[in-house]
Amino acid sequence: MSGPSPASVFCFALGLGLAGLGVARHVGAASAVGDARVTPVVLAVQRAAPAVVNVTTDSGGRGGGRGSGAGVIVHPDGYVVTNSHVVRGAARVYCSLARAVGGQAYEARVLENDPSHDLALLRIAGGPFPYVSICATCDVMIGETAIAIGNPYGLGDTVTMGIVSAKGRTATFSSGHTLQGLIQTDASINLGNSGGALLNVDGELIGINSAIHANAQGIAFTVPADDVQRMLDRNLGAASRPSPPPLATEAPSPRSAEPLLPTPSPRATPTPAPRPPAARPARPPVGLSLAAGAAGVTVATITPGSNAEIAGLRAGDVIALLDGRPVASPSALAGTFNGAASGQTYLLTIRRADRTSTLIVVIP
Repeated sequence: MSGPSPASVFCFALGLGLAGLGVARHVGAASAVGDARVTPVVLAVQRAAPAVVNVTTDSGGRGGGRGSGAGVIVHPDGYVVTNSHVVRGAARVYCSLARAVGGQAYEARVLENDPSHDLALLRIAGGPFPYVSICATCDVMIGETAIAIGNPYGLGDTVTMGIVSAKGRTATFSSGHTLQGLIQTDASINLGNSGGALLNVDGELIGINSAIHANAQGIAFTVPADDVQRMLDRNLGAASRPSPPPLATEAPSPRSAEPLLPTPSPRATPTPAPRPPAARPARPPVGLSLAAGAAGVTVATITPGSNAEIAGLRAGDVIALLDGRPVASPSALAGTFNGAASGQTYLLTIRRADRTSTLIVVIP
């Protein structure tokens, strides 16, 4: 009895292309700074990782479900590419920049959802944002190094590496759509990696990771960058191909709401007496208050528009676990949040009525 066709059986919303060896010209190479550990892969990650975002969705309505995946910013004006199936059925979509601008979460607008290529184009307001160049004209080589960044299990950006296993694959997905020209990688796949970036050693985008083979290990599929570029061309026209981004050390930061001060002319002036450092403004809270209830640590109130509301928490929820560990008390949980760095994410296991679910909270 023959098994299922390799081109027709896939697990949707899991795929993140990773890979394992290196192209000979890059293996063991060191950067100009002379540190042998600073390989081309390290430099590529430093350049591209700030542009990878965590995508969360809310289907809306009472008891609405939530989803999680990844995406990548491909234009400094806040255009984000992810998988179509990541945002399918979502009433609201949010992007969190885990490695840049303090992990801030932005509500995103869906500009195009193209299930025939499993791609979606989102827009977040603000900028300029860190972004990656699309290698739309690259001749992707079988065996070349592939670097993948995604959001497995909502843990935040995670980097893995491997090779391009094959090109030009055709696959039929559970949605009924057949995709052609896919890149195959020897992927180690985990839940929540859909929409993540597959990069070459120059830090350029060669594809958006999409799916895995359900009955195999190390077979994952990536939508090629050519399809990504065509989607941008449809939506942005002549503006769809920005100049290559600056190096990681020169990455732009979002515009400040305060006007920039003119640079003083270089003339000799008396050295002023040192001033005590100005007090930093208080960081916005996560946006929830906690109480000890009969069933455990309970959410008492939620601040509208806060990260707690974005995560999907509601008053009355019982927080049972924090990153898989029991929550001891309201003060212990509050202390953990208050002492965490901006952009850090936590997995909360909550009980709501008779249901248990896991939510992702980003520290502001």
